[in-house]
Amino acid sequence: MKANSFLRAGMAVFAGAGLFAGAFLFSPVALAQRTAKSVAAAQASAVAEGRSNSPYDVAKEVQLQGAVAKFTENSTDFPVGARVLVQTASGQIDVHLGDARLLKANNLTLTQGASIRIVGEPVTTSQGTFFLARLVQQGTQVVAVRSIHGMPLMRVPAKSAGSNSQGGAR
Repeated sequence: MKANSFLRAGMAVFAGAGLFAGAFLFSPVALAQRTAKSVAAAQASAVAEGRSNSPYDVAKEVQLQGAVAKFTENSTDFPVGARVLVQTASGQIDVHLGDARLLKANNLTLTQGASIRIVGEPVTTSQGTFFLARLVQQGTQVVAVRSIHGMPLMRVPAKSAGSNSQGGAR
């Protein structure tokens, strides 16, 4: 009789351990399913509101032409980064340029009063409406600051001094 008791107790412990292990193993799956459902719900909401995952749509781009009223290299206002206030015929427009290091790497200096042309799009997000520049032109120089999907481009790292060395046997 004692053997049956030990067997039942052993099976109960084994079954309990199995349930614990199963709960532990399947909880990430349940979390992933809930996360996927919430992402799908957010995407459905965006589609219902007429937005895509990226609020930037190259088909809706416009051109601004005017003079630089003010340039801020590192604005802390959202979206953070370089901004230029452009004086157009219809008023001033605050334009987000992305990473100022990209402008510097391309030797683009925006000075007050300089004539400028910007291709971009006004985008509305939960934080407000912003004009996001994709191309910035001053004179004949054009700098792409954003991809066609609206993602800010990053500064290209400068080549190190050692990269210009000439190879060969030593």
